[in-house]
Amino acid sequence: MLSTSGFDTGFTYKVLKAANDFFELGLAAARLREINAVVRKLGHVTEYFILGLLLWRALRRGREAAWRWSWALGTFALGAAWAALDELHQRFERGRGSSIVDVGWDSLGLLLALVALSVLAWKKKKGRAQGPALPKQTRN
Repeated sequence: MLSTSGFDTGFTYKVLKAANDFFELGLAAARLREINAVVRKLGHVTEYFILGLLLWRALRRGREAAWRWSWALGTFALGAAWAALDELHQRFERGRGSSIVDVGWDSLGLLLALVALSVLAWKKKKGRAQGPALPKQTRN
């Protein structure tokens, strides 16, 4: 849905302009265009961050291990391929364009998801190595 003609730059600009008018922020049109560009790029990163988490989960298939490089490479490869196909699809949508730069923003989202997953796996492994935490003793 986000890669169709209904979610073009003009749509997000109209939403931002409506918010600007409703909250009486007084932002100039040039500033709204800048914010629009940032919001749209953050949308790419966020969307592919979530896709990265879902792909990781699908490749992991409920296994116990917290991290495997094959899952990370698979997640990135599938996500980047999807991003490239999505940009190709947008090439044929009226009012939309395609850009290799957007594939880069999508890939950044995938990488951030993998970094977050690796940090969580590292913390989990570190916690297991230290053993269970002992309860604090209180003095009566």
